[in-house]
Amino acid sequence: MDFEKLNLITCNFFNNSKLLNIDFIDSGLINKTYIIEHLINGKKSKFILQCLSNVFESCERVNMNHKLITDHIENKIKKNYLIYDNQRWEAPCLIKCNSNNLFVFPFRSDLWRAMEYIDDTLSFDVLEDNKMAYQTGIGLAKFHLICSDIDLDKVKNTIKDFHNTKHYIEKFNISIRDYNFLKLDDEIHKRVHDLIFSLSNHIFYVESLLGYLSRKSIQRSLIHGDPKLSNFLFDIKYKYVVSLIDLDTASSGYLLTDLADCLRSICNIAGEDPDNIENVYFDINCFRLFLKGYFSISNQKCDYFFGLLPEFIYLIIVELTIRFLTDFLQSNKYFKIKYKTHNLYRAEVQYRLLSSLVTQIPTLSKALHEIGISSNPTFVSDVQKLA
Repeated sequence: MDFEKLNLITCNFFNNSKLLNIDFIDSGLINKTYIIEHLINGKKSKFILQCLSNVFESCERVNMNHKLITDHIENKIKKNYLIYDNQRWEAPCLIKCNSNNLFVFPFRSDLWRAMEYIDDTLSFDVLEDNKMAYQTGIGLAKFHLICSDIDLDKVKNTIKDFHNTKHYIEKFNISIRDYNFLKLDDEIHKRVHDLIFSLSNHIFYVESLLGYLSRKSIQRSLIHGDPKLSNFLFDIKYKYVVSLIDLDTASSGYLLTDLADCLRSICNIAGEDPDNIENVYFDINCFRLFLKGYFSISNQKCDYFFGLLPEFIYLIIVELTIRFLTDFLQSNKYFKIKYKTHNLYRAEVQYRLLSSLVTQIPTLSKALHEIGISSNPTFVSDVQKLA
């Protein structure tokens, strides 16, 4: 870690700053993120320093969206919008760069930005206990509720075709067609071949499922876009959600996409990088507790489209499996890795989670019925055939 480099960048955001300590946040798969402790005007303080990835179409759009959303949240906080539950809610606001009066500082070939540090919070890669799934549901519902009246015309897409499953399938097929499999050793070749073969029936079914969903007039809303567990900040003492961070993929989309992606993350209680892939499964208890928390805030349980939640969970897991495997085949250009086959392993973990999900779809459907949401019986029977 280049202490002098980060110190120089910090000094461009703050006057009279002296760098004390740097902690690298390892959970992000795209941006490089650090917690910086420094002396500012003689007082100890912390902030978030982040190097933006080049996967975004426009870093200016990323920051414009970020400021639009955090300003909206700050306004709601000032008006005591969520005062009824006596729990704090905070926004990860951007900090202007002193040297250029912008929200980004260009350094060499990289773009850096700073954000306020939210005190007395923790983030987790896996749930400490199932009860946290309930609090995660409340946290996502609060975010959706607070942002429900944002003007979607002002929110710009930051990654082309993000959550466009059809696009990811097309990229996947091109990668398979163009890849030189002969360069793989026998063990890796077998792992890749087995995963491609296992995915084939799912991809065939997904293409028909996408056609079915496209005929549904699902209302669009402001969504987070990447509500995995590590993007929730929990109060350090009481373990309720204080903030939802990493707003770079926020966009106009379907609430079901956010719910599905969040459930994909928290219901894999082994985590996305488990030491033992055999420990990966979809936890129905987490699913039930999350929904109980989410619908304790949201009043939309009677909305017909929430019955499509099983389809969206299935889609998001297939989508992420394909994305990880495609990135491996394309020499790991998108997701950060720690070793050469990391994205292949991530894809295998997601596929194992998918396999666990499809065997439990009837149970998942029953859990929805228990809280008054009717699911699609055709999907339940279709997925059972895939299992």
